[in-house]
Amino acid sequence: MSQPLLAFGWMSLPMLGWLAAAAAPLLIHLWSRRKYRETSWAAMEYLLAAMRQQSRRLLLEQWLLLAIRTLVIVLVVTAVAEPYFQRAGLAFSPGGHTHRVLVFDGSYSMAFKPADKSRFERAKELARQIVADSPQGDAFTLVLMAATPRVIVGTAALDGGAIVEEIDGLALPHDGANLPAAIPAIHKLIDNVAAENPRLDQHEVFFLTDLQRRTWAPDLGEEAHAEFLRQTDELAQKATLVVIDLGQPSVENLAITDLRATDAVIATGRDTRFEVRMQSFGPRSHDGKMPPEGGTTNGNFDRQRVELLVDGRRIGETESAISADGRATAAFSYRFDAPGDHAIEARAPGDALDIDNHRYLAASARGSIRALCINGRTSGGSFGGAADYLALALVPQGKSGGAATIQAEVAPENAILERGLSAYDCVFLCNVAQFTASEARAIDAYLQGGGSLVIFLGDQVRADRYNQELGGTGQGGAGQGRGVSILPATIGQLDDKPQFRLDPLGCRHPILAAFRGRGLNSLLTTPVFKHYRLDIPRDSTAQTVLKLGNGDPLMIEQQVHRGRVVLVATSVETSWTALPLWPSFVPLVQELTLWCAAGQSACKNVTVGDSLDCLLAVPAGAASPDVQTPDGRRRSAQVRTVGDAVEFNYADTWQSGIYTVQPGQPAGRGQLFAVNVDTVESDLAAIGPEELQTDVWPGIPFLHQTTWQDLDATAAAVGAAHGRNRLHVNLLYAALGLLLFETFLGWKMGRE
Repeated sequence: MSQPLLAFGWMSLPMLGWLAAAAAPLLIHLWSRRKYRETSWAAMEYLLAAMRQQSRRLLLEQWLLLAIRTLVIVLVVTAVAEPYFQRAGLAFSPGGHTHRVLVFDGSYSMAFKPADKSRFERAKELARQIVADSPQGDAFTLVLMAATPRVIVGTAALDGGAIVEEIDGLALPHDGANLPAAIPAIHKLIDNVAAENPRLDQHEVFFLTDLQRRTWAPDLGEEAHAEFLRQTDELAQKATLVVIDLGQPSVENLAITDLRATDAVIATGRDTRFEVRMQSFGPRSHDGKMPPEGGTTNGNFDRQRVELLVDGRRIGETESAISADGRATAAFSYRFDAPGDHAIEARAPGDALDIDNHRYLAASARGSIRALCINGRTSGGSFGGAADYLALALVPQGKSGGAATIQAEVAPENAILERGLSAYDCVFLCNVAQFTASEARAIDAYLQGGGSLVIFLGDQVRADRYNQELGGTGQGGAGQGRGVSILPATIGQLDDKPQFRLDPLGCRHPILAAFRGRGLNSLLTTPVFKHYRLDIPRDSTAQTVLKLGNGDPLMIEQQVHRGRVVLVATSVETSWTALPLWPSFVPLVQELTLWCAAGQSACKNVTVGDSLDCLLAVPAGAASPDVQTPDGRRRSAQVRTVGDAVEFNYADTWQSGIYTVQPGQPAGRGQLFAVNVDTVESDLAAIGPEELQTDVWPGIPFLHQTTWQDLDATAAAVGAAHGRNRLHVNLLYAALGLLLFETFLGWKMGRE
């Protein structure tokens, strides 16, 4: 049943002035009557007598011709004025004078491909058909609803071919979609189009989407949800909302959720173990014989093939059993013979969503880890210096095996400026008294390059100078008149009350991972005779690794720039703590060093949407560095000079895969970055139109269409729903018909 007629109007109201032309036939008739004088003539009396018998019929014929000619003029003028009518739900405007916003769901779930085409390809196909079926004069804009919504075409496009080209060139990001952020962007777009094009007073918004639950039912707070509903309601008052549902119910999907090396630092010449973790989403139901790792033999399982590639070459393949909504892990082993960056890729092919069947890792293989120990108090005797115990723990005598070889050097305080800190993976400051502004800037630049810093305090330390020069409050530092801000906590008063027990906080931090289940007792019972109290700012991102028995932080870490900073409240000498003599000291120092060195690789593995940042040593005369994307394109990026290096930033990481940063010419070895999808998007659960109406958009009018089963039929229905009103065309046809009819009547009457 058709909906009730709500409105009737005109697209070109000034054209109605031409209705005055409808009086032309009447004026011509009256003028013709005044043009002649009547004169009595005897012979005509006989003719007039005969004609009086048919006068009524002739009068009717003349009035009919006059009415037809007048009506023809009225129809032509009315058609040119382009009338329109509006029904509840959709506005119909003749001649295509409607602004249509095509909103593409940009979440990577739209890459799901159950047949010959993906959901995103179907959306593009339908959008092209909507453009083709729209009358000439329709205007279009284009929006990609991604994590950060992007207006692709923001000016109303009247050229259908141009908008189709934009649709064809649209690429699907490997990211999520943000509906609450898209609504105000669409609202602003419609306002701008309406202001620039007054004739486009009808607006329609088409959401081409799979109605994935994560996108369409986001977890918003009460205030944010209320604002979302308010903005959507305002949009619905200005435009008709049409949801084109391209999803399918009860779909399954498998994703690789993690790829990692079990060793914090990958060493050359030793086998490295890689773990590939997978998760199944949806109603999988496959009979198998092997349960997933750690699972039981109850339920249904599927055998999933997994491959591992190193630098594009497949080095292993295995199968893992995974249940419905279950998890599984596959393990591989590989030995790197040469140091440098390597691209690691895990594949689990076989399902309809290929994007999350890949996981990437940019791994740096090292021949050794270089550590520099700055000795704040030198001594001529054995173990009298502040860094002596530390240096021995880093390179213990008789040590064999292990994850990586550590090379430790001990140097006095002047090495901070005289040596190039960038040559070391980790720098230890052991009981250094204070720092100059130049030394603080050198340390800050080292952290910007991705180096790591470990600070042990002691009796030489001047806490106020630390807080000024390294805590961001001093003058003459690197921060435009302020000291550099690299301390994860403010150094407070000295506490000389001995503590005889440590709290490892459940060994949750990776630095303490080696103590989980073994060697923990020796760590717990470590005596600490003196320590500084550390005050962590309330809004800080610093994490406490170890605490003393009284609750004071003993070890705190925080990421600073691209590096890591670890602050230890006590010294690394036996006068302040027995830790250097305890069995837990060597593994603690070793794990601390490996964790710091691994930080340089951590910044090379990011999520889609995160920017790539690094420092490159560019030779003199070399061109600006650029980046090679996973699809082989080369792109420029933002660069700035930092000392002898170039700081590189590239933000357009919408595609997952391996990115290579090339230092320019003359050619040098590039740095690899891995960009991975956020697998929370891998759950393809969708919402239905009922839930959309009751929970997402309660009380907000919209139309729901489904086009997956019969795209052509539904597109025709959508075209009808557009109300491609041909009223003006029909009026012209009617005028043409009346002209033909008037000609026929004139001929017929002339013969009688």
